Amino acid sequence: MELKRLVRILRKRWILIVAFALLGLVGGAAAALLTPVQYEASTRVFVAAQIQNGSTPGDLVQGNNFVVQKLPYYLDVATSPRVLDPVIASLGLNESAVDLAERITATTQPGSAVIELRALASTADAAQQLAQAVSESFTDVVINQLEKPSDGGASPVTVGVLDPAVAPDNPALPQLYLNLAVGLLIGLLVGLVTALILGLLDRRIYNRDDIERLTVVPVLGGIPLEARANAIISPDGASTARAEAFRVLRTNLEFADADTGRRSLVVTSSVSGEGKTTTLVNLAIVLAESGATVAVIDADLRTPRLADYLGLDADRGLTDVLRGDVQLKESLQSWGAQHPLTVLSSGKIPTNPSELLGSTAMGTVLDVLSSSYDYVLLDAPSVLAVTDAAVLSRWTGGTILVVGANRVREPELLAAFDALEAVGTTPLGVVLAMVPTRGPDALVRDGGFAASSLPARRATPAIDADQNDSSRSAPSDSESAPSVTATRVTW
Repeated sequence: MELKRLVRILRKRWILIVAFALLGLVGGAAAALLTPVQYEASTRVFVAAQIQNGSTPGDLVQGNNFVVQKLPYYLDVATSPRVLDPVIASLGLNESAVDLAERITATTQPGSAVIELRALASTADAAQQLAQAVSESFTDVVINQLEKPSDGGASPVTVGVLDPAVAPDNPALPQLYLNLAVGLLIGLLVGLVTALILGLLDRRIYNRDDIERLTVVPVLGGIPLEARANAIISPDGASTARAEAFRVLRTNLEFADADTGRRSLVVTSSVSGEGKTTTLVNLAIVLAESGATVAVIDADLRTPRLADYLGLDADRGLTDVLRGDVQLKESLQSWGAQHPLTVLSSGKIPTNPSELLGSTAMGTVLDVLSSSYDYVLLDAPSVLAVTDAAVLSRWTGGTILVVGANRVREPELLAAFDALEAVGTTPLGVVLAMVPTRGPDALVRDGGFAASSLPARRATPAIDADQNDSSRSAPSDSESAPSVTATRVTW
């Protein structure tokens, strides 16, 4: 996994990680509260070889080695019933030797002849008495039972107390801070693993990196998420973050389109709800702002929204023209004052949208508009819903695929690319819409959409000097009106 993607997953799910960490702290605190209070007392005893009269230094060394070798066995003896049964009897405890052994610990250091005996009890005095009783019983068992010669002679080892047991001042259990630290660590680990698993299983598209992992089609721009009440940017050229994002898109589109000069473009998406219609309208606005003449066609004949966004009449439009009921010029509407757009709304919703959009009349309408406008933008239905976008792509010079951040999944985006490629269309570029303004997937100032990364744009064909803005935005009354039939359009 790339480090960049790993960091993004963790940043995106930091709340989940923090939640598990807090849950771990709560668990540690609960464990401390539920753990009975226990005091621990300890004593240390020294096991050594018994010195006999006339012993040589070699005998002493041999005796000490004998004790050190047997010390691991003495540790087992310290918690055996042979030692603990007398302790239970002397202290009057109501438990078995097996249960008592769970509260007794015998340890030693490698190469040392010192054994440390630790005892846990519910009170400090009980812990001191228990540790003392265990050390005394251990001494008796080792000297007088285990190591005592069968002939009744002196034991070859001796056991002495180095540190007598004393009553502890503070309880040994529960260890609140240790429980909290362990709980926090476990919570963090569980949170990190859960966040990584969810991040790897999450196949939604969030940012440019997600798109570039799937395709070589260039990402032309990133559009920040907008409030629904302000989906359309102001056509007066106001400088806002959203408007600047569309201006960057416009520049990148011009660079990406430099070698072909394609000016009729289908704007579509993989699934519905990815912001393709608002992206088309705002792109048209910034294109017109640059001085280009722009015609916009609502070719979504199933769920048209363009007229509603612009506040125009949708009753008469593309379907009427394609059927030959209305002339093309009579269906065109103008929107905007300073930089007007020419809009061809959807018209009445037909029963056979795909057939109308694939008809020769549709190609003729596009030829007529493309010869009169610098850009013709078509709002098409989503690719995976119907075949309309794929059908339209054969009449136009290119396709722009809008990808809504957190709206589409990787398999859906790949399926959209496959559907377009099946009809011989490769998208001109991808526009990442609905990008959040905060968080790990937010657009940064550079945004990664610099126009300089695309090929140099060739010069735009000059527009006739005698064509003013108003005459290019829509045919004037003085021009001959087009006649549209199902197969032919003429001016």
